[in-house]
Amino acid sequence: MLVCLLSCILLLQTLLGSVGSARALSLVTGTGPSQTSASRIHDKDSTTDVLIVGAGPAGLVLAHALRDRGFKIRVLERRSSFRPVGSAVFLHPFAINSVRAISPQVADNLVEAATKIGTVAVRSITNEKNNIVFDQFDRAVDVLGAPFVVIKFWDMLQALKKGLPEDIFSFGCDVQSYEELDDGRLQIQYMTRNGNEERVESQVAKTLIDAGGIRSQIRKQLIPDTKSVPACKAYMAVAPAEKALEIMKTGTMVQRELAFYSGDLDAMTVSTMKNGDVWWTYTYFDDTMDSSLPKEELVKRLQKRFPPFLSELITATDDYLEIILADLPISWKWGSGNVTLLGDSAHAQLPSLGLGCSAAFADTEELCRQIDKLGLTPKAFRWYERLRMPQTAFLQWASRLGFSGIRFLGGQKEKDS
Repeated sequence: MLVCLLSCILLLQTLLGSVGSARALSLVTGTGPSQTSASRIHDKDSTTDVLIVGAGPAGLVLAHALRDRGFKIRVLERRSSFRPVGSAVFLHPFAINSVRAISPQVADNLVEAATKIGTVAVRSITNEKNNIVFDQFDRAVDVLGAPFVVIKFWDMLQALKKGLPEDIFSFGCDVQSYEELDDGRLQIQYMTRNGNEERVESQVAKTLIDAGGIRSQIRKQLIPDTKSVPACKAYMAVAPAEKALEIMKTGTMVQRELAFYSGDLDAMTVSTMKNGDVWWTYTYFDDTMDSSLPKEELVKRLQKRFPPFLSELITATDDYLEIILADLPISWKWGSGNVTLLGDSAHAQLPSLGLGCSAAFADTEELCRQIDKLGLTPKAFRWYERLRMPQTAFLQWASRLGFSGIRFLGGQKEKDS
């Protein structure tokens, strides 16, 4: 099962890249105050070519791609400002390759800010026979064209935003819906907030690409009965180097290692980063969705079951995120007319295989390829959707399988001899 899960990760590189499966599998078998932009455009005569929903990873890469092609763009972002957010994410080589196909400079910025993974370990706290270590991941650059990396989410956003002008962004804009005007253009409605006062405003554009994530209101308009499917609660953070180094110096993990610790009821993902920071995510499979655990309870759950350094990492972390892990049902409709979805807005998946941002970057590459062939047209959008839908459907299925596999491994207790 363990080799199967890691082989599945590497098979994705083959399906989404141009590398032969034999070479890929050799990696496994081988030894702040709220603020809004003052530059919003409300004029119905606006000549904005593309309105992008979301200044997250996919939206930023798409902004580079479209500006490089000469399109006039606007980015509407729900957050009130561009500020630190999130913990960290894992990126596959095919994601780096997709970004590089769009902009070599943006890809260089991304890799420079990231930590290249050299070792991946999967460890069961209930059965040592299920433990396995893969130490060949440094070969990914030669085999797959790019490394596996881990990167702090805020570092990734900053790396991807480099080179984009400030005046394309409007923050504090929560996009709600769109309608097609008589001349074929789109009028996009969004909510803004000034103190306790909310106001509906609008922006006109020729096309709309929603990269705003799993909470996309545009997706709900396109597919009214769509609902996210919650799986469990997760707690995550990056422990700062000044606190983590003392904990990690006892030989707990090697440098640039990504480790998965699986128990019968819970699991942890931990990664050592190049600057000494340590990213951790704790998932409790059977939590109710409305529960909220204080740090003391998280530490108590890990003690005497998981290796001691993991509870020490949580103790050393001042702030952490608490989220519900969820995915979306597989959908065969992503758009209509001059509207399409990108990334988690279209196909949010569980994070068990670290495919969220990676798949979104691959979406962006394919969308740009179709725009280059067919122009900024509905035909380009529909071809992009037809080509990406089968691939992302497989990724959603694989992520669900990976999530079930982690639970299965942790639940396989060692039998008495």
